[in-house]
Amino acid sequence: MRLIIYLSLLAVAVAHAENDARSAGMMDASQVRLLPGGPFYDRQELHRTGYVGHLDPDRLLFEYRKLAGLPQASGITGGYGGWDSGFIKGHMAGHYLSAASRMAAATGDESFRKKVLYLVGELAKCQEALKQDGYLAAFPSVALDWQEGASKNSGGVVVPYYTIHKIMAGLVDAHHYLGDQQALDVALKMSGYLRKRLLALQPEQIERMFRTDRSRNPQTEFGGMADVLSELYSITGDKSQLELASLFNRPWLIAPLAANEDRLASLHGNTHIAQLAGIARYANLTGSAAELRASENAWEIITRHHSFALGGNSYKEWFDGPDIEAGPSIDNRKCLPPTTAESCNTQNMLKLTARLIERAPERADYADYFERAIYNHLLATVAPDTGAMTYFTPLRGDFRTYLNGTQCCVGSGIENTARYNEGIYFQRPGQLWVNLYIPSILDWTAQGLVIKQEGFPPVTDTVRLTVTRADRPAEATLFLRVPGWVSGPVELSVNGRPQAATATPSSYLFVKRVWQTGDVLTLKLPAALRLERARDIPSMVSIFYGPVLLAGRLGREGMPNDFADKDAYLKLPPAPVSAIVNASSNPADWLTLTDASTLTFQAHYAGPASGFIFQPLYAVHHERYSVYWELTDSVAPSPSVSTTAPAAGDASVLDRVIISDADSERAHDLSAEQSETERIADRAWRDTGPHGAFSYVLALPTTPKPALICTYWGSDRDRSFDIVVNGVAIATQALDGRHPGKTFDVAYPLPTEALTGQQNLTVRFQGTGQGRVGGLFGLRVEPSHP
Repeated sequence: MRLIIYLSLLAVAVAHAENDARSAGMMDASQVRLLPGGPFYDRQELHRTGYVGHLDPDRLLFEYRKLAGLPQASGITGGYGGWDSGFIKGHMAGHYLSAASRMAAATGDESFRKKVLYLVGELAKCQEALKQDGYLAAFPSVALDWQEGASKNSGGVVVPYYTIHKIMAGLVDAHHYLGDQQALDVALKMSGYLRKRLLALQPEQIERMFRTDRSRNPQTEFGGMADVLSELYSITGDKSQLELASLFNRPWLIAPLAANEDRLASLHGNTHIAQLAGIARYANLTGSAAELRASENAWEIITRHHSFALGGNSYKEWFDGPDIEAGPSIDNRKCLPPTTAESCNTQNMLKLTARLIERAPERADYADYFERAIYNHLLATVAPDTGAMTYFTPLRGDFRTYLNGTQCCVGSGIENTARYNEGIYFQRPGQLWVNLYIPSILDWTAQGLVIKQEGFPPVTDTVRLTVTRADRPAEATLFLRVPGWVSGPVELSVNGRPQAATATPSSYLFVKRVWQTGDVLTLKLPAALRLERARDIPSMVSIFYGPVLLAGRLGREGMPNDFADKDAYLKLPPAPVSAIVNASSNPADWLTLTDASTLTFQAHYAGPASGFIFQPLYAVHHERYSVYWELTDSVAPSPSVSTTAPAAGDASVLDRVIISDADSERAHDLSAEQSETERIADRAWRDTGPHGAFSYVLALPTTPKPALICTYWGSDRDRSFDIVVNGVAIATQALDGRHPGKTFDVAYPLPTEALTGQQNLTVRFQGTGQGRVGGLFGLRVEPSHP
């Protein structure tokens, strides 16, 4: 396998050199400073002085020091709990390194630099104390043994490479933004450990470990490992980093996408978008044709056929079929349920998009999407009062829940505000692309220019770029994006002199000249109200003003405390959303601007929707709202947009799988190896061979001391198999024929270590080599009975 990888790397060396000469580079947080005058600055400051600024490195280190046997800091008795002490234990430390390193560079706040350097130093001590040849994590390496099939118990950590990626990415960011050599050294030791471990495995083991398309909630998720390893190659020039990265670029994902085949339905969104971001970076470095095509086609497929109006994607974390938007969805056939648009997905979509812009900076549609997603999704995930973040962003009649734990979207969320500086500008020698119109100062060191950008369309219709310092007169070409949303001719002037500005929406204007201190470029971008129709139900519309998605405010009546767990209120009914009744498809005929400074509109001549207030989605918080509205010329509601949930089942059963029922098994994410189903009379069962396995994903119980109830056939004998819950082996079940001719139940108390810090309840029945596994006639979760 190693020879094949080296030959592949050699084959793409020439393509890499050619691609590198054409590529542009993103101007990152160390080169761009946000300015007051828009919500991006406000929310970055909110996190700098509040949520992110208050995170304690010693609490983030708690699980690492505990595993390494090192003393805790004075007064520290625990970490942050939740997922950070559960199935992705230790992920928050990695996210914090990425967030704080960027925040230090983006804002100049030295307190973040001090915290990062301290955290890196302490992680280095943990790595040394573990004495495992470079291994570093907050969980024992038995979790990797489990993934390799060498252990039946993972210790409750079911996606170890996901968290390892977060740690390595944070260390690489600490090196990149703060110049911390120790951080790079720790990351390279981690890479060395993984290289020895993974290259010793057979290809079929790697395939089994990193196959993530066989379950909606794969316990093989590995995040952006190819991304961070490719970045290590960029830093060091060590081709062994690319060799290791290539192991995470799986042909079963790349080949269909390279052929422009959409096979995303039912896949876990963030698992695969993170992989695509890594594939794209790897492709940019190597010029590999398959990876280049796969990443470009994936972007087209996701943005054109799997995204909502705000730029986010997924229902309940999963991709649905192509062009499903407002109709019945993969989430129990519900229409626009409250589980839309996981925020982690969109962070990774922006990483993917940035890699594609670097590859083809002339593609204005890439920047159009970047703008849509960061303005209308990621900006909208941060509460403007507390800085708390959301997991899902509901889109019709529901409200956001601001997370009270350490879920994955809290980890990515603390990074997002420090990433606001990135994506505004891209450059290559003598050329600058201005992609986003966000007030900021750019230090274009390579060209010896400092450029100040003012104006925030569409609150203002004018953007001003001023050269505040030129080390010397410098010839350069500025490419100015003409967004896809412009509503009329753009106007361009340099130093007050009008310039020719013929451009179509979603393109670039360019100005080439010798720039000097005091030069001013002014760009006028007219905006207007407009509609976008849902792909599957054209009568369902979303309303934009320029780049900004508007949300209709529906009030707080009956709302609970919205600071809670991500799933706390998913079963609450949405507020009714009135139809907009007007024959016109021009929102200007039924929306009036009432406050230009806040982009507040009021509906009129809109039938039942008359009087509703519309504001940017990023400004509507702590209340119900809708961004999808039925537009009709009659009052009768459309039956196709019902959001009625299915009737509730037995209240004493917390969750239940109906064996062999296609809908039930699909809803519970059946994953099966060598498994079969049959029937006895009116009962169905599922089993598998002595070395096979099958699993289901159930809702995580919140009641005290829950039990897993399994129903078996009493005549089955000579069978022994393990029951593993969230990576914890809770029982070995033997069937010996003691209850002939009937079914019987076995109750397994669920141990705390299988529940703490988990997202779901993944129940796996796996063979021990001693007879068949099952048959399983029923599976349910109930409160323990006295």
